[in-house]
Amino acid sequence: MPRRDLTEADAGRSYPVVLGDLVVVELDETPSSGYRWQLDEVDAHVLAPAGDSFRPARAGLGGTGTRQLRFTVVGAGRTSVRLALRRDWETPGQPVRRFEVTIQAGGEQETY
Repeated sequence: MPRRDLTEADAGRSYPVVLGDLVVVELDETPSSGYRWQLDEVDAHVLAPAGDSFRPARAGLGGTGTRQLRFTVVGAGRTSVRLALRRDWETPGQPVRRFEVTIQAGGEQETY
């Protein structure tokens, strides 16, 4: 399965993908602070959530690491992927950071 990896440096851009691709967004996070990346918007007819995990930067409590959110391309179309870094218990409209990319999903992959 082809994979499109996106990081903070890709914010604000648009990316082409095709049916069956895996879109992986990796963003820095410090969960011990209470702040976690949360999905605010995606068209589930284009991208279906396929997993969410955290990889610590090093062993020990309270450390930083990388949040990985995965999406499978399930339909043709255009969608924004909007993420917000916020605490669960705070007002949803007040993230400390945002991440957004546009995904343009085309038809099936070509076979060679």
